[in-house]
This record gives sequence, C-alpha cells and structure tokens, in this order.
Amino acid sequence: MLPTISVDDSKCENPLDCRMCLLACPTRVLGLGTNVGPQKYRETDPSHFVVRGVRHQFCTMCMKCVDICPHDAIRISLDQGVMA
Repeated sequence: MLPTISVDDSKCENPLDCRMCLLACPTRVLGLGTNVGPQKYRETDPSHFVVRGVRHQFCTMCMKCVDICPHDAIRISLDQGVMA
C-alpha cells in the first residue's frame, strides 16, 4: 500500500527558497514542479512552483519532510487514516 503525500500550497508559499523538505527526504520522494504548463520562450514566475510527492513507491514514511517543514504544509497518510 502506497502512502498519499499532500502539500498545502497555501502554507508552502515559497518552495524555491525553502526546499527543506526536498533536502530532508532520504529517498527523494518529493519533487519540485509548477502548477502551470510549459510556456515556450517564457520564464516561469517563482510563485508558480510547487512541491509534490512524485515517487510514492519509495516513501519509507520516515516523516522527516513533515517534521522539518516550517509551515506544517505536508501530510502523509495511508488508507487507514492520516499519520501526520
């Protein structure tokens, strides 16, 4: 059973500068992406970057990302209920 990783974008306001969860994850489950599609010949505005769980199959549920997040924006859950 794979965990569900959710990030509250309203709390994770500046993932480009923070990156604490990305650096803390030992299995690199989290990734940085954008909430807009590709824009040819245009630079992506920094406010459009978001953190997402991208490799759920490697999550060991160590909860380091949850513990280190300064804004309490990350939640990890299984089908039975929320873990953190």
